Amino acid sequence: MKVLVAAYAVVPPGNFDTQAETAVYDGLGALGLAGVEQPFFGTLHRHDEGFLLGQLRPGWDVVLTTLPGTMDRMKEDAAFGLASTDEGGRSRALKFMEAARNAVDRLNARFGRRAVRGVEVHSAPRPAPSRDAFARSLSELRDWDWQGATLLVEHCDAARADGAHDKGFLRLEDEVSAVCASTGPTPAACSLNWGRSALDGRSARTPLDHIAVLKDGGLYGGLVFSGATPAHPEYGAWRDSHAPFSTACPASLLTPEAGAA
Repeated sequence: MKVLVAAYAVVPPGNFDTQAETAVYDGLGALGLAGVEQPFFGTLHRHDEGFLLGQLRPGWDVVLTTLPGTMDRMKEDAAFGLASTDEGGRSRALKFMEAARNAVDRLNARFGRRAVRGVEVHSAPRPAPSRDAFARSLSELRDWDWQGATLLVEHCDAARADGAHDKGFLRLEDEVSAVCASTGPTPAACSLNWGRSALDGRSARTPLDHIAVLKDGGLYGGLVFSGATPAHPEYGAWRDSHAPFSTACPASLLTPEAGAA
């Protein structure tokens, strides 16, 4: 089993500190990881992309997640998203994805090989994302050259009638349908985040249900472990806040037993 770590989630917050970030990547490099999940903000680092490229170890593989940049843009542009019914918002999201494709080129050039194994995309915006618009966007993306990377629709919690969602994107079933309806030479699948599935269904059982749905459909592309808390002073109540395993945060539903299931 290959283990990748979401490197950006463990980088110290606050002002850009090259010494602190170097220490993080040195620590990750000592763990014998297969690679990292790396964010795309519009560039590969909020402050210094060259610095970031210098931290990546030659043997690592990379999964590029476009969620941080997507969320940044949604703050200023409510129509922004690959599942937007607003054609302007959908077009702007495709333009953002074109920049992500160019970042894949830069990463692979840094490694001298096709190191980027997957690119995570998301069914934004909120509210009322469209399954049909998302399928059209996926077809356009699948026609581009991603240098061997798989497009992974990473499921986030779906919109709730009471408005108590965090991301509020499409339901997993609609994302599966959109992937199946899309066409193009680039392979596409779905990936899960344990915590996002748990907060979607308000249950530690939901990640297992979501895995079963994707495996039954032949679309299971991987699982990221982060936790979820029904209530916590720091991680919140059903928030997508990257709570750790219960061994570090007892309120987290992600127990070692749940992770092993």
